[in-house]
Amino acid sequence: MKIIQIMFLMLVSITSFAQKKIEINFKIENDSTIIHYLKAKKVDFSNDQIATLKGIGTFAEFSKTGRLVVPDAFFFNSKGELIKNKGKGMYCGAELKKLEKISKMKSDPGQTLENFLKEITILDGSTITDENVDMYIFITWGKFLSAESETSLNWFSNLANQENLKIKVLLLNLDIQENWNLTENQKEYLGITE
Repeated sequence: MKIIQIMFLMLVSITSFAQKKIEINFKIENDSTIIHYLKAKKVDFSNDQIATLKGIGTFAEFSKTGRLVVPDAFFFNSKGELIKNKGKGMYCGAELKKLEKISKMKSDPGQTLENFLKEITILDGSTITDENVDMYIFITWGKFLSAESETSLNWFSNLANQENLKIKVLLLNLDIQENWNLTENQKEYLGITE
């Protein structure tokens, strides 16, 4: 019952962040469908640059804390601390053009990359920590918000050409995953038909 309440909060939060009315049709995805989608969109990536949420509980927690947003990005400095950018300018991509400035912004030592990595799974199973990285960036996207994800994919592609800082960029997929093994009640609640 608690998961149903959390899922309801998730659906409410998604619609409250939208600037226009968006119809969400959840489908169950897996590594293959995600890779196929990115290749069809001509995104240049490697499997160590793609991540998904760990489970339905993490999906619900992202929703509850306002992190289930597309497009969006999470920035962590070289110490692995979340940079407090408060989302200023994210929706126009302004943050991504000022990476050097962002890397010097205040961070929150209580919100760490280490904890964030406990909530996600990297497609190839690798770890991303590297002592020579100036900044870690996670860009959110989802097939269930395909139009909004175009911006995310553009941000990702543009960052590949960035040369001022040593960065590690990952695309964080927010779709519901097959390996979460949802119950029939959870699928029905989310409106997922197979």
